[in-house]
Amino acid sequence: MSQILHINDNNLLVQSGSQVSRNQGYAWLKGDSVVFDSDLELSPVKHCRLAPQEINNHYWQVCAATAINSNGAGMRHAADLVWKHLSDLREHRGLQNSVLVVPSHYREANLQLLLGIANSSGVTVDGLVNKAVLALHDRVTDSGNYLHVDVQLHQTVISNVTLADAKVSLGAIEVLQDVGIHAMQEAILKGLQKSFIQSDRFDPLHDAGTEQQLFNQIPDIAQQVNAAGKATVGVQHQSRLHSTSVDAKDWDELLAPFVKKILVAGASAKAEHVYVDLNAAFDDQVPQSLSGNGLTVIAELAPVSADLLTTATSGSELVYVTELPAVNAAAQNSVQNSARPAAKEQTTPVEETPQSSATHLMLAGQAVSIESAHVITEGSMIGLQSGVSNVAKLIESGQLIILNDDARSELKPNDRLGSPLVDGVLTVIQVI
Repeated sequence: MSQILHINDNNLLVQSGSQVSRNQGYAWLKGDSVVFDSDLELSPVKHCRLAPQEINNHYWQVCAATAINSNGAGMRHAADLVWKHLSDLREHRGLQNSVLVVPSHYREANLQLLLGIANSSGVTVDGLVNKAVLALHDRVTDSGNYLHVDVQLHQTVISNVTLADAKVSLGAIEVLQDVGIHAMQEAILKGLQKSFIQSDRFDPLHDAGTEQQLFNQIPDIAQQVNAAGKATVGVQHQSRLHSTSVDAKDWDELLAPFVKKILVAGASAKAEHVYVDLNAAFDDQVPQSLSGNGLTVIAELAPVSADLLTTATSGSELVYVTELPAVNAAAQNSVQNSARPAAKEQTTPVEETPQSSATHLMLAGQAVSIESAHVITEGSMIGLQSGVSNVAKLIESGQLIILNDDARSELKPNDRLGSPLVDGVLTVIQVI
């Protein structure tokens, strides 16, 4: 049975039946190694203020061959970190055969790259499902337009979702670049800094150690505010405890600019209802300003049925599912739908692309343009580097074979290349 990987840069979830494990999209490029939160002692989130220059938390957001800061771990692009994280999930979370639930801002180029990275990391992708459609297919009941607000670490993605003829379909999307969990965290830290200075004449953001202590407490502060209407905050510096307090009014004022933008976006869309997924921000402690404005906050991951997995993985070609049956659609919709031929599922093919759309070869998270890809077939393992392209020559001579179709010589995205001379597999991808 396939596992399900729910992709969000703040809160990646691996769902295996009724069991769910949480993984945050932070990578610590520590010396010549890359550390994820599978290492509890060296958790990147717990060191993000201590070693900010070595922390990357944008790679799941962009999911592209975007250059990153030079490092001793040999990671050159955001795609390298996605590959490394998937490899880590395979090793520590048992991720193997999977259905990927992807955010709405991922385009075809992102999906093609993600599929190539997954193959290279040893994760078999059985299906691709849109996150907004999956989240609402069992929540909405009446025909109309709805909004799914996906609050991510560095942005918020608003998806228009339509329920018609007992089917939930993805529509237009909008990205709020200035609304995200990271920006909210920064606003909270600045507000607490001001409170510390006023009450204790101490600046907790002046020292990396106390800044990390303060950052670590944000979820606990949110819990205290929601439970008791106020919270006490303390940091230890040079054997002295500094403290201050924050009440519910202060907390709401710090988050108000972000909440307002979400509310404005929801109102302007004139949707039937707005669903907000905070993706475990503040450990699912919902701001009162959100819960008190007629929005539905998605706090828990709903179980995914076996029937739905069948929908996502059926057929011989891999497709991006952007339409699902509405589980709780109103009776009249079901009657209307049963009286007409079944509508063809609106999905976007991922694998069927022109032969010329293959642009890069990938090995171990490293992507090199086919035009400059120099494949090494000496030694024990296949190698890949930039230089004079020899791909066509190696295929013509039989030193490089398209493993999934050895009778073909033209490259297509998702092809897997191997050599009878050495071990290892190259993946053909498309980067636009």
